[in-house]
Amino acid sequence: MVGFSAAGVQVTLDDDTLREIVEDPDALSRWCAQNPEDPRSVAYLRMLGRLDEAAIAARRSLEQAEHSALVRAVRRTRYAHVLQWQGAFTSAEEQFDLAAEETGLEDPTSPSSLALLASVFQHRAKCRFDHALAAQEAGSPRTAASLWHSALEDARRALVMRESLGENDESVLDSSRQTLARLERRS
Repeated sequence: MVGFSAAGVQVTLDDDTLREIVEDPDALSRWCAQNPEDPRSVAYLRMLGRLDEAAIAARRSLEQAEHSALVRAVRRTRYAHVLQWQGAFTSAEEQFDLAAEETGLEDPTSPSSLALLASVFQHRAKCRFDHALAAQEAGSPRTAASLWHSALEDARRALVMRESLGENDESVLDSSRQTLARLERRS
């Protein structure tokens, strides 16, 4: 099972939903209470299902204009992920698109810009995956198929970029492989 540590708390990724499962929600909640201004709290609040709080924190972090384009892209990606979990797929995809643009504003050939762009692609793939499932459930098979195809493209791009960049963190590569494998399963 693919996993990582968030503020010292183990988190695993569900193979079917591609969503995070927090092993010790109380510990992560305590961390968020102690670090409300830390931008990572947006992702942690989302993983805890505290979506309204996460959205407020994300919007607040984006209002800080003094950050570089790459920092804004990271924060925008976190916000987009919250919107995705709230079911606001179109808004989430717009934020992912803006984050993708921001990754190239400083130096489109920089390894950090490309690594961040790969992350944006992977998260956008997961958003389109959720959106495709919702479209299928709503009786829109054509929309679902189009979203699924776009999600697959993004997941493939993310993995190829990470492998080409020589990503050293196996958990990052495992997460990309897991996302692609889930999308290829289709059902």
